[in-house]
Amino acid sequence: MARMLPDVDPSQLQHASEEPVYVALRDQLGDDYIVLHSYPWLRPWRSKALAEGEADFVVLHPSRGLLILEVKGGDTIRYDGYRWFRDTKTGPDEFQDPFRQAQRNMHALLEIVRERSGERIRKQDLVHGYAVVFPHLDYEGLPPPHADKAIVISRRNLPFMAQAIETAFAAWTDEPRLLPRDRYTMLVNDCLMPKFRVFRPVGPDIELVANQLLELTETQAQVFTGLYVQDRVLVEGVAGSGKTFLAIHRALAFAREGMKTLFVCFNKELAAWIRRQVQEDPSTADFRDLLTVKHFHGLAAELATEAGLDFRPAAGGARTEAFWNDEVPDLMEQAIVDLAMEGREIHFDAIVVDEAQDFSLGWWYTLTQSLLSEADGPLYAFIDPNQSLRGEVQWPDVEFAARFKLTINCRNTRRIALASASVLNLECHIFPRAPQGSALRVLRANSSRQQKGLVIQELRSLLQREDVAPRQIAVIGPAAKENGSLSDLTDIDGVPLVMSAEEWRDGGGILVTTARSFKGLEAEVVVLYDLDGFGRLFRREDLYVACTRAKVLLIAVVHGDQCREVITAAQSVSEA
Repeated sequence: MARMLPDVDPSQLQHASEEPVYVALRDQLGDDYIVLHSYPWLRPWRSKALAEGEADFVVLHPSRGLLILEVKGGDTIRYDGYRWFRDTKTGPDEFQDPFRQAQRNMHALLEIVRERSGERIRKQDLVHGYAVVFPHLDYEGLPPPHADKAIVISRRNLPFMAQAIETAFAAWTDEPRLLPRDRYTMLVNDCLMPKFRVFRPVGPDIELVANQLLELTETQAQVFTGLYVQDRVLVEGVAGSGKTFLAIHRALAFAREGMKTLFVCFNKELAAWIRRQVQEDPSTADFRDLLTVKHFHGLAAELATEAGLDFRPAAGGARTEAFWNDEVPDLMEQAIVDLAMEGREIHFDAIVVDEAQDFSLGWWYTLTQSLLSEADGPLYAFIDPNQSLRGEVQWPDVEFAARFKLTINCRNTRRIALASASVLNLECHIFPRAPQGSALRVLRANSSRQQKGLVIQELRSLLQREDVAPRQIAVIGPAAKENGSLSDLTDIDGVPLVMSAEEWRDGGGILVTTARSFKGLEAEVVVLYDLDGFGRLFRREDLYVACTRAKVLLIAVVHGDQCREVITAAQSVSEA
């Protein structure tokens, strides 16, 4: 049985004369045949203007070639030597020469094949021809001079359609011309039946979605302003709830009031981004000198250097987590005391802490007892226990006058928010006006090499097909680029892969980073890669952080069973 395209109920065909031909071709030809029915075409013709046509049937076979069938029905058909007529109730009705019509369709399709194959399939490479089918009529006499009995299929031939098709093919060649398998696949899938998909690119939607999300974040800020009457506030919020936005907002408000303010966070890249935002915002020109933005590690090292202290573990060796937790607070306090004795006091009227879930108890003591001008001075802390790098949060031993919870996600689209929350089985609260966004894309890889190929494929698509700028794309993995599957990849078709978030923001290329390095930051499009399993250096919480970095589109390339199960479940939740 032949493969019919389209595969339809023959009784529903528009032209009744084509029904018996459709059935005969379908039922009598072997399964190595492909038959295209009612095949339309459009291409420049002799005058170079576009011309249209339609072949009733196109018969394809890997070894026999291409055969066009033109079907003519009716009770009486006559040819007077140069014109064709069909008898109707109102008299003779002239119609187009069916052999010329079939011939025109054949040449049009051969040109289409030549062009779309890049001339890898030319007409001399395959057997090609045409035939005319009269499904209701027999004939007598000789065919017209531009026809041949071998290419006339009448009513009496229908029960023997397979033989009639073979006869027609044979009439058009002296010897078989076998088209190689890859060329035949190209003929069918790329030339005659190409996949044509109309899609909505992500790029043009990014600004619209970003503006909608910014409006929601500013709504959060307006509600939050009421808490400014309190000097000490702990704000606990889910990822995407606008914590960093509100933290910056509060720090700027302190500085605007003339207070020397410290904004301190855990992530170095986040601190660099906030410093730049403040410096480039003309509205902060009058008070920006009152605001200091640091990540905690940089702040500690800078204080020790200014005081001339040896900023290394007492026992020597690397700066381990124990060094940062246990020794650094003491070094900072010593540095502050030494600098004060030299007349260089380091104090702040107010402190705002972002990513507070990653601060140790010793750090809190230094901030509140050594860096604040007054021990009970203004202190705002923003925290998300679900993003803690320590596993278990070390809650600050500080008396807060007010505690406030941000439960509504206003950074991500609805689908990304739902998917991200499901990673940690969290309840997801979304603004009713939050944009729906694009569906989460999940690609499954069977190997590291295949995974790399899928990442390249997606990045090319984003850049070329979907009009996304490099500075809008972040590629996030469990480990640094040099330790992952993209280690030997430097660019995507000339667009560099960069590891510096600052270089990325300047339009230097696509950022390749880790979930922990990108914590607190965001990108319009995030591509997750090297997702295998969970361990000490990449936990479910890290996957949650990585997912919530995407504002508009999230793409995940997974190859490990653990991550695949979690991401697939997240995809299902986002589409429910």
